[in-house]
Amino acid sequence: MSPVKMGVDPEKLKAPKPVPGNQWYKLKFKGFRPKLNSKKDGSMNFNAELEVVESAPDNNGSRVFMTLSTKFERALLDFTHGLGFPMNVDGTFVGDWEFDPNDKENIEKAQYKGPLLGKTMDAELVTSSYQGNEKNEVKQIKCKVEGCAIKFPDIRHITNMISNK
Repeated sequence: MSPVKMGVDPEKLKAPKPVPGNQWYKLKFKGFRPKLNSKKDGSMNFNAELEVVESAPDNNGSRVFMTLSTKFERALLDFTHGLGFPMNVDGTFVGDWEFDPNDKENIEKAQYKGPLLGKTMDAELVTSSYQGNEKNEVKQIKCKVEGCAIKFPDIRHITNMISNK
């Protein structure tokens, strides 16, 4: 019997390769990872996890992460519109959140259980660098809400969501 390997597969430690940037992709929404902002200002990040679908075989399954901050409300709206849903009139996402029964106040353990899960959006991705690693960022999202301009005449969708840090 061979000895048990006491470690991990080194291939799993490598940073994932981004898909080619400056192109439009279909992204499937997998879920949120909510997190309170570290600045203790009451803001929150929803941290959406997306997956490339209906693309070249090398690109399918690539993960794309998108930080959705309550400080940048219009990005949250564009995100939901991209999945084909308007936000609720009170500014919340459609659907429900399930909280840990043993830690109901901890939003970081909350699980989104709404109709956005599994839906797809069309988004333009760019490639950027963070701490020496390349990653994809969402530049803009195509709206899927039918009659958006008529239903929401005061809304203008963002054409460049990339922050200039």
